[in-house]
Amino acid sequence: MTQLHAPTWHGRWTVAALVACLAYVLAYSQDVTLFYYYPMVGEWHWSAQAQDLGPRITYYGWKSIGVLAGACSLVLPARWTHGLSPHVLWTGAMAIVAIVCMHEMHWFLK
Repeated sequence: MTQLHAPTWHGRWTVAALVACLAYVLAYSQDVTLFYYYPMVGEWHWSAQAQDLGPRITYYGWKSIGVLAGACSLVLPARWTHGLSPHVLWTGAMAIVAIVCMHEMHWFLK
């Protein structure tokens, strides 16, 4: 009987996903964004504008930061990510979930 080996999918793309998630969490927790969208007037701006344009949406800027960080992590040499244990990757994912839970706790424990 042949022994099954762990899949190799947990290499570069999984690290890129974790880096993207971490960058997104850091961006929204620190309120850092690349751009703002004002839906009432349908305009995109690089910096915050006056209140007369209506409420601004920063979500798209935060997602862009995550995508850029994840894409940048894909240029890491494959040998750096190939030997990562799935346990290390799960630990990283659970740490990100814990950070989000701690940051958002104030919504539920008022």
